[in-house]
Amino acid sequence: MSKRYFEFGTQKFWEITQEDKQVSVRFGKLGVQGQTTVKDFESTDEANKHAEKVVSEKTKKGYEEK
Repeated sequence: MSKRYFEFGTQKFWEITQEDKQVSVRFGKLGVQGQTTVKDFESTDEANKHAEKVVSEKTKKGYEEK
């Protein structure tokens, strides 16, 4: 299982967790539970590629890994 946590300024958080073929994303305002979305993929490799892609998109938008 791989988990990474990011924050955007003092207002937002974004967390991604990959476990085998499943990628979960939790996001919202700091200080609250937030919302969670889950995607299932055909292979672990596809899940890895998706996770890397969305992490790259978030860091380009200014999210910083904590």
